[in-house]
Amino acid sequence: AGQSAPLLTERNMLPCASKPAVGDESTGAKVGIIGAGVAGLQMARALQERGLSCVVFDKAPKPGGLWRENYEGYGVQVPHQLFEFLDYDYVKGQGACGDLCNQNYPAGADVQAYIERYVEDFGLGQYLRLNTSVVKLSRRADGKPGWTFELSTGHGEITTATFDYAVVATGIYSNPSVPSFPGVDAFKKAGGVVMHTSKFVDAGITAGKNVVVIGSGKSAIDVSMKVAEVAGKSTMVHRVAHWGTPRLIAWFIPFQYIFLSRLGQLLVSLYKGAYPEGGPAWVACLHRMLSCVMYFVFRIVEELFALQFGHYGDWRPDKDVVQDFYDVAWVAGPEFGRMRAKGAVKTVRGEVARLEAGGAVIAHKPRPKGCCPTRAGAYKELVEEHRVECDMVLCATGFKKTYDYLPSADLKALGVEDDGLYLYRQIFPPNVPELAFCGAEVACISNIATYGIHSEYIARVIDGNLVLPSPEAMVRIVEETKAWKRSWMAPRANRSNMVLLHQIHYHDQLMRDMGLPAGRKGCNFLAEGFMPYQPRDYRGVIGSGMKDTPPRKVVVDDAKNGASSA
Repeated sequence: AGQSAPLLTERNMLPCASKPAVGDESTGAKVGIIGAGVAGLQMARALQERGLSCVVFDKAPKPGGLWRENYEGYGVQVPHQLFEFLDYDYVKGQGACGDLCNQNYPAGADVQAYIERYVEDFGLGQYLRLNTSVVKLSRRADGKPGWTFELSTGHGEITTATFDYAVVATGIYSNPSVPSFPGVDAFKKAGGVVMHTSKFVDAGITAGKNVVVIGSGKSAIDVSMKVAEVAGKSTMVHRVAHWGTPRLIAWFIPFQYIFLSRLGQLLVSLYKGAYPEGGPAWVACLHRMLSCVMYFVFRIVEELFALQFGHYGDWRPDKDVVQDFYDVAWVAGPEFGRMRAKGAVKTVRGEVARLEAGGAVIAHKPRPKGCCPTRAGAYKELVEEHRVECDMVLCATGFKKTYDYLPSADLKALGVEDDGLYLYRQIFPPNVPELAFCGAEVACISNIATYGIHSEYIARVIDGNLVLPSPEAMVRIVEETKAWKRSWMAPRANRSNMVLLHQIHYHDQLMRDMGLPAGRKGCNFLAEGFMPYQPRDYRGVIGSGMKDTPPRKVVVDDAKNGASSA
């Protein structure tokens, strides 16, 4: 798998003796990768397997992406067997059976240590260029296909490097989004603090303070609990409530047996429809006949989740449980519900109308029946306000995407819309050649597995082992997926990314494109239907289609408006 190399944190160094210019022809570098998180590292590994040169750029001093540093108490919201590289066990030597029985949810620092072991064991350190930001991309001046990367080391030094292909692997959590609050200057002048939760790395700063946490997703819940542990209490302000997914459904079924099995995906597909790029035609047919029946099935699921998480009153979500999961998905144990029941975490449905010296004014009123106020400012129309004493506001308000590193012509061709960037197979922009997004524009339950499959898919395309359809054909498939998502998913800035509960069918399509078996459980039909799909089920995918194999072309089947491979 390549010679092992130690991780280097020294500024601007490639761990090789001669330190040749990045992108120089003498290095044989072909692919520039932006981001050294779990996507970028797997991308480097897939290229390594083919003997293709690459450089991975990251502005941080160490690889790992968001796992390198995040809010205190952060960790994965899935068991460790769902957060593994495809061919690298989280717990060495532990078999699949032992993993399924172990419901260990690793802390962020443990995940970071695991990532660093992966880098060392596969010798990926030689490809890393750390403490280096990619400022912008431009088309090559020599007229050849590819890109020139403009790079900054943070000391005013600007350099360039030229590559045949660019892969964006920055993930979906890159640029923190902090709301602009009226009165924030007076609040800060009085000693108040406003920060994004991604910067909340020391819970000790909340001791003895009144803290308001804004949001209702996983980070808001994690931070609210951590603050309550240190400060004794916290207030979580949210415009809408979201359904929680219990780690143990009905108190005894691990959630992945439902959410990541083919049986569970069938139930969701019968309700909301089969994934356009991978769902079987017979599932789509049954959906038309049984969706009304499944509506009542999922109402029962809602009542079960409500019972487990106390989703009553203002903490009751407006959307149905499946639609809401595609808006904000969070998986949790019973701790949050207990802290909320005890009053350690107080949830308030509303929004911060303004900040004042020593406090926040919250526009609040129980929602009118049938109202789903998801837009900013919606609660200002409800008039009723009350003041909450607070010294600190922590914003679990998500992240913003930016593509301003691209030239204006390519940015226009990219076609970013109000609900995100729609790509062919969630990877390729049909009208921007020599560019791919590895894990940066997709949200699945087991993201790390998806990123590994993306890495192999992209490597095959770069290597010429997999030939994509024409831009026109890719656009047709993208439009079909876009129409399907917009037909039932709630509007949001990254709706284009959402795969989530349709993950298995999405992976099936990628496997078929590459000529690999979609079913990964062997001849065990019971396991295929009822056991959770894990990253290790895709073991051997990376490096499976080598350069000496005949090129495989993804052929669009107009009769199905889908695609197959030949």
